[in-house]
Amino acid sequence: MAGIVYLVGAGPGGPELLTRRGGDLLAQADCVIYDRLVDPRIVRLAASGCERINVGKTVGEEGGTQAAINTLLVRKARRHRVVVRLKGGDPLIFGRGMEEVAALKRAKIACEIVPGVSSVQAAGAYAGIPLTDRTLSSSVTIVTGQESATKSRATIQWKALARGSDTLVILMGHERLPAILTQLRRAGRAAATPIALVRWAGRPEQSVLTGTLATIEPLLAQRPEFGPPVVAIIGDVVTRREQCQWWTRPPLAGRRIVVTRAEGDTSELIERLESLGATCLEVPAIAIVPRSLGVKAEAALAARLASYDWVVFGSAHGVKAVMALLARQGRDARAFGTARVCAIGPKTASALEGAGITPDLVPADASTKGVAAAFRRLPLSGATVLIPRSSLAIGDALARGLRAKGAVVSEIPLYDTTLPHVSRAALQERLGDGAVDIITFTSASTVRNFFLILERAGFSSRKVLNGAQVACIGPRTAAAAKQAGLAVHITPRGAWTLDGLIEAIVAAGARP
Repeated sequence: MAGIVYLVGAGPGGPELLTRRGGDLLAQADCVIYDRLVDPRIVRLAASGCERINVGKTVGEEGGTQAAINTLLVRKARRHRVVVRLKGGDPLIFGRGMEEVAALKRAKIACEIVPGVSSVQAAGAYAGIPLTDRTLSSSVTIVTGQESATKSRATIQWKALARGSDTLVILMGHERLPAILTQLRRAGRAAATPIALVRWAGRPEQSVLTGTLATIEPLLAQRPEFGPPVVAIIGDVVTRREQCQWWTRPPLAGRRIVVTRAEGDTSELIERLESLGATCLEVPAIAIVPRSLGVKAEAALAARLASYDWVVFGSAHGVKAVMALLARQGRDARAFGTARVCAIGPKTASALEGAGITPDLVPADASTKGVAAAFRRLPLSGATVLIPRSSLAIGDALARGLRAKGAVVSEIPLYDTTLPHVSRAALQERLGDGAVDIITFTSASTVRNFFLILERAGFSSRKVLNGAQVACIGPRTAAAAKQAGLAVHITPRGAWTLDGLIEAIVAAGARP
């Protein structure tokens, strides 16, 4: 039995402009087929293990490509339960959605159309231009700047449009703009009519160029970077921009930043950098593999947990590992008893709080020195301390520092930090074709593993990092980067935390 195909409007920008219905369907999808201009962050909302297929087309491509997409939709619907067809903006505004619906209907495949925010609305809203106005505009006409090449002749009535609509919105018209403006002027539209060109409406890299039908071409000639996608808004409503403009360019707009995260992690760093306008390129440089101590050893640890004076967690992974161990033994947070708990870093503290444990100590400085300073005023002579951690971290400076103060430290390896496999194709898809502006490292292991991943995938590290700034969360990570032959450009000035790293990236990476 065939599944169902949902034609979902992805909107003009990131996930914040996707409808709730669209987001819910992506979470259920077995297969997602998406267009070139769909924001990658929206594609990432698809369920884990979902098949993702990019069928991106560029302006001017016709017939055969669309026929191939129609065939693909039918084939995938016969194989999967839920297929999401992601289309930029709204599926039915110059999106060829009805052609796909018709193909599905002919194949007797069930389908549903989920509307999206069109770039028409987004261009006006984000540029601060109302498409209608009580005193200036009572009508809006949406026109394509690219008629189908299959037509025997052009059918757009520019003469009628020039005089018959207060506001004109032209989509996909960047290449033909000079010819379109000439036709409008010849048809009687005044040369002094205001026009706004909105590029990448609703995205961090949005830019707006305003002028009149007579002046916009020379202004555009001075901005060679002002290429498609561009929405043109023509009419007196453009003058309202001076009063209604509200959008400001985020500080990291246009910056492409590599984030070397742990595989499978929801990265707070990515979320926060993207909220500042950056395009994040995710490269999983660490794989976290849980360890089993064996039934008897795990039972003994769970029973003994409350006997420790301190349990020190250096990462959220340690918290997850301990809570998973307790769950296997039929226990919960009460197993900690009177043991006091230290969380190194805000993310670790948040993981503990999520498990129902309020940390007794969260050092202001997440470095080894910062933890040592936090424990300085606490009696540690003879105190028993448990450190659940990665197998790679056994015997590191933290344990040595606590032992130096008289503590009896037990280090339990509950997970391994390993090198994930990333294929050349997957790495190419993640990095894309553009230049990298900044690469971030949050641990020494991410530095080592990143270079190994590039090497195994046959990538030149020199080519990938050409001209990129290197950002490290702290001195140990920076030392590993320097040992790998990198020049370190960005480190936090204050605390060695994500907050400090992000602040340093904004200071160093914001465009003027």
